[in-house]
Amino acid sequence: MSASLLELLLGYEIAAADVVLGGKTIRKRQAVIAVVAAGNRDPQRFSDPDVLDINRKDNRHLAFGWAAHFCFGAALARIEGQVALEAVLPRMPNLKLQTTALTWRSNLGLRGLTALLVNF
Repeated sequence: MSASLLELLLGYEIAAADVVLGGKTIRKRQAVIAVVAAGNRDPQRFSDPDVLDINRKDNRHLAFGWAAHFCFGAALARIEGQVALEAVLPRMPNLKLQTTALTWRSNLGLRGLTALLVNF
């Protein structure tokens, strides 16, 4: 089934047939939205999915896509992150979150903070 221009602009698809997914019934012609931001937050895949754990074992996340849809810039992004952290952390040994109350953007497509306030 091909998506209409309206469906593409709104970011949803129309179910082609009745299907049960994750115990929920999706009816034919019902609008369905794939929420990319939920991809790495499945508690059946990751224990404590809301916790940033850079030492997490078996960390097969979806941040850079998968298989044929893998991001060409993934290696560069990883290097940039490593360089940034190696430059900042030694210069700011007392870097700490200013608060534990984080405010997340209200965006179904991408999960992210509105701000990350720190003290140093």
